Amino acid sequence: METTLKVYGMHCASCAMLIEDAISEIPGAQVLSVDHVSGTVVVTHDSEATLEAIGQAIQSEGFTL
Repeated sequence: METTLKVYGMHCASCAMLIEDAISEIPGAQVLSVDHVSGTVVVTHDSEATLEAIGQAIQSEGFTL
């Protein structure tokens, strides 16, 4: 599945990298793009990587959905 998430609190490329790194730790999830200007994250994931787990990974870095 491909999902686009709106993430609040991203201000720069370093923020985008934090989110990409956090999501890459989740088995079955892969980041397609992170755009700090629009505040969007596009991720592909299988049934092993739930949206809840992806959201928790993003929130663990200090961002909100």
